[in-house]
Parts: sequence; structure tokens; C-alpha cells
Amino acid sequence: MTADLTTLQNLGYCHKDFHSGNILQDRINSYVSDFGLTGPADKQKSNDKIYGVLPYIAPEVLNGETYTFASDIYSLGVIMAELSTGNPPFYDRKHDVSLALDICNGIRPEFGKGTPEIYKKLAYRCFNANPKQRPT
Repeated sequence: MTADLTTLQNLGYCHKDFHSGNILQDRINSYVSDFGLTGPADKQKSNDKIYGVLPYIAPEVLNGETYTFASDIYSLGVIMAELSTGNPPFYDRKHDVSLALDICNGIRPEFGKGTPEIYKKLAYRCFNANPKQRPT
């Protein structure tokens, strides 16, 4: 997954719809798929619409900023939390304006019991509220 994201970023593209439903897996490898919304990072307008699955959308995008590489990294952090629990993020909540506001105010998915601290630490860095603080 991370290799595919790195390749996109090296080409100057943002996925813009990175979530667990867009990951294909065989016995050994995982692959990022569904590049329908993918586009050049430098060709976006601030008035572009918001696309994607709400729990995976970075808070800055929900606040009207453009998608960036950091937005895809935020989504990766959410996927990491999902992998640790086996449940989609916020599966027990309506995906509505209330959830969007909560995400903008700092709510993040929970991790499964027994998740290694180093794994959680990396995921927390990925879904840091400040896009500039996220790993690249």
C-alpha cells in the first residue's frame, strides 16, 4: 500500500479517495486501486467538491482545503486503525454532518486491544490534525 502511495506521490498525484474498499489483496501483497478521482496535486481548485468515504477524508479537506499528499497519508492512518480493530472507522455512527464536525474537531478512530504502541504512534502521526506534521 505504502509503495503504491509513494509511486503516486512521486508522479505528483493525489489519490483523493483512499480507503479500505480501494485496496486489493492477494495472498502476499496489497494494492491500491480505483484511481477514478486521482489527479495532479498541483491542478486542483479550492472550489473542487469533496469526494470519498467520510471517515477517511482528512479534516482539512472537510474544511474546504484542497486534497494533498498529506490528505492521502491521513487516510492511511485511518486504514491502520481499521486494520487493528477489524471494523471500519466509526461503523457504529451515522456518516453525517455531525461526524464530519467531530472529525474536524479531532475525533479519530480507535485501535483494537493489544495494538502495539509503535503502530499506534505511527497512525497518530498519519492522522495528525496538522497536515504538515504527517509523515511523507
